[in-house]
Amino acid sequence: MTSIAATSSQKWSSRWNAFLRTGHASFTADLSNQVGRTTHQGEASTKESDLLTKAEWLVGLLLTATILSLLVVRGFYADALSRDECAVVQLAGMPSLSELLGNFQHEAFPPLFPFIVRIYTTLFGSSDTVLRVFGFCVGCLLMGAFWINSRLFRSGVPLVGLGLLSLNTTFFVWGTTIRGYGLGSALIVLMFGCVGSLLLASTPRRSVTAMLVCFLGVQVLLYDSILLVAIVASAAVVFLFRRCLKHVLAISTLCAVVLSSLLAYVPAYSRARDWSILVRGAPTPYSLWKHLEVALGNPDYSIPALWYSIAIGLIGILVFRIYKNGANQPVSNLGLIWFGLIVSGLSITGCYLFLRVLSYTTRAWYYLALICLLAAALDLIASSLCTAAWLRLVRLGLGLAALIAAPFADWSAITERQTNIDVAARTVTDRAVPGDLIVVTPWQFGIPFQHYYRGTAPWMTIPSIADHRIHRYDLMKAKMISAHPIDDLGQAVRATLLSGRCVWFVGGLNLPSPENGPMVLPPAPASRFIWDNRAYTASWWQQLSVYAVSHANKVEAVPLSLPQSARINELEETSLAVVQGWH
Repeated sequence: MTSIAATSSQKWSSRWNAFLRTGHASFTADLSNQVGRTTHQGEASTKESDLLTKAEWLVGLLLTATILSLLVVRGFYADALSRDECAVVQLAGMPSLSELLGNFQHEAFPPLFPFIVRIYTTLFGSSDTVLRVFGFCVGCLLMGAFWINSRLFRSGVPLVGLGLLSLNTTFFVWGTTIRGYGLGSALIVLMFGCVGSLLLASTPRRSVTAMLVCFLGVQVLLYDSILLVAIVASAAVVFLFRRCLKHVLAISTLCAVVLSSLLAYVPAYSRARDWSILVRGAPTPYSLWKHLEVALGNPDYSIPALWYSIAIGLIGILVFRIYKNGANQPVSNLGLIWFGLIVSGLSITGCYLFLRVLSYTTRAWYYLALICLLAAALDLIASSLCTAAWLRLVRLGLGLAALIAAPFADWSAITERQTNIDVAARTVTDRAVPGDLIVVTPWQFGIPFQHYYRGTAPWMTIPSIADHRIHRYDLMKAKMISAHPIDDLGQAVRATLLSGRCVWFVGGLNLPSPENGPMVLPPAPASRFIWDNRAYTASWWQQLSVYAVSHANKVEAVPLSLPQSARINELEETSLAVVQGWH
């Protein structure tokens, strides 16, 4: 019995050991298979990520090349300088720096920008081609600012920022003019990147760089100071949530130092308040918003819908990820995401308040810096949130769609000629003789006319202004309050026609309907138009046109020699007419 039990025990023991050996081998094989599958999946995921990264770089580089190509096209078609551009060039070219500093308040920028233009024209000349190259370089800098930010934030290829920039005609048309809006917009994007990068690593080197960029930004474009406050306040909020009071104090000091540099301009801008009433309007929240939409999407109003969709989509993704991850697994780069969101909200609010207080009649270029800042913020949020493969594909698809659509969406705007006042100036240079008189209207067109006119015949504007280098609204105001603002013009027209010579109207004739007659206004602000300089200019233009036509023997419209297919920016388009004889 004992031997039988022993034998039985040995059999069971051998069977159990065999089972264990088999089970262990099976478990080992299963574990090896599972590890193999995991490794294979990891390798597949890595390969997928690498492919997406390569695709993002490819699309980003193609977008960059597309933007560069469109900038070249714009520089070629823009051709001559507009009145605002001529004013900056002529301000920069004043005989002395003291004269430049004494007149900068008549234009829209602090002295640094005309000083930059002064250095550039001294080195390279002041021809239209050379100045269009300047605008091209500014456009490249603005585009490059998005790439610099992507490196500062370590956020990959700036597909969203480049995509939105490539679809924005305000950037191509007005960001490349010889004005401070393009350079100021490039600097505001860099200000966003430099200040925001302090949230990742607040080093002395980054702090000094941020201060230098912010200083340059507010010195080039005064409006950047409002956006700087929004950027610094947003960074301060993030630092407060992190309880980094030392960093809050540091960036607040940075902002205060930069803004204090603008105090030197307070006396000049205070003097400008005496005549700036001539360019003020009554902007409403609705009108400001509609102008912003035009700036976002001109000439295609579907592009603002793209901006709204991106913003709403990113907010939805953020809410979903916060809800899904919960408190135990926070969203990565959440500080940068909140920084971008707060900057967007504060910059829109600050822009609205600034424009309401300023009360100027707004134009698309007023919003360029805001648009570029919002694009930079959306790009940062998108690159921080879109880390999953499918979200990266969506972001990549947006870049591809912008790449395909940009030439079609931008072409009609970027191929417009900036002005034809140069053609009118050349025409009267060739055809007018010393005894003729040239009358330019509106008076602001006297600025580019002076830049391009090379003839010997005398010329005047409606009304007659003594200085046509820059926008002298102070002299215009003196005419508006005068009891006899165009008597000198009437006498000059009469004397010219009596002598048998011609009067050339650059701007054409403004003839009212016969039953109404010309509009006659009392000295400002006694009329219903109060301080509207455009209404007074139109009134004087009508009076002078009726006076000339009613006494002339010959009235003729003079065609300007431009290709029939050429399109002119409607804000800068002029015509030409000539009257001769007296009866």
